[in-house]
Amino acid sequence: MPHTFVSIAGRTSLSCQNWSYQTRPDVPANRAFLHDWSCPSLITRRFEIRRGRRVSSRRKASATGEVPLKIFVGFGYNDRDQWIPDLVFPLIKAFGSEVVTGEEMQGQELDDGVRQRIETSDAMIALLTRRGEPSAEGVYETHRWVVEELALAIAGGLRVVEVREEGVSDQGGIAGNRQRIRYSEAERDKLLVELATTVGNWVRTVDVTLRLLPPEVVEEFRPLLGAPGFRCTYTVLEGNRESAPKDTLVRPIKGGLFVYAAGLSPQSLVRITIEGNGRRWTSDYEAPDSIITLKPN
Repeated sequence: MPHTFVSIAGRTSLSCQNWSYQTRPDVPANRAFLHDWSCPSLITRRFEIRRGRRVSSRRKASATGEVPLKIFVGFGYNDRDQWIPDLVFPLIKAFGSEVVTGEEMQGQELDDGVRQRIETSDAMIALLTRRGEPSAEGVYETHRWVVEELALAIAGGLRVVEVREEGVSDQGGIAGNRQRIRYSEAERDKLLVELATTVGNWVRTVDVTLRLLPPEVVEEFRPLLGAPGFRCTYTVLEGNRESAPKDTLVRPIKGGLFVYAAGLSPQSLVRITIEGNGRRWTSDYEAPDSIITLKPN
């Protein structure tokens, strides 16, 4: 069922098959709060993909078979940004996910504890809101530690959404893939809609680590790891839709070579392509059942 976003007589509502959101009509949109946010079917779902006996390596089994997605939230720890724990945290929890923060850092340099929390999270929401007074040109600075957390999450390969408030300096220099959302304080409800869609997509997909086989083919390109021009990509097939190739790393782990593929659904098929030294190795489209069989082209 597609999402719907409706505003009638001052009441804003968002609904889909699994959850709903409403703001009270007597509260302005820029100070909206959760009147009713529920997601019963997503809270109780299992965050894993099973094919035969395999469970994604990103989801450890628990007594209930349910392990929450860990989402790190980077934001400013001040009164102006109190709407984030008041509104964004409940939104994340409504999808059965766990909120992770680095609040104890309080604006200092990233410490090892915060780094570890980011590195062990599955995704990040970075809220780059205004800080202090604007410059003569009307441009605001944002929270330095959130920028550092964002860069670390991107470098670590997490799924990332960057929320940048209107008027905040673009602060270029952070390379890497992430979803970007522009935020206006007067349209906070629209941001919540976009975040709900994003988090909903995250919990419906998983990340997997795949071993490359057979050994005799793997040994052909193992010496090329880290060499100039060496590249590994994966392509995802969903029904008749084929994604663009996505870069990934080949990592030596416990005597084998492994690749990481993100954002797969139960219907996903994956093809791996490796290129180096003028040669190419590919797999067929396969279910991501922990192993991928390559062959030279």
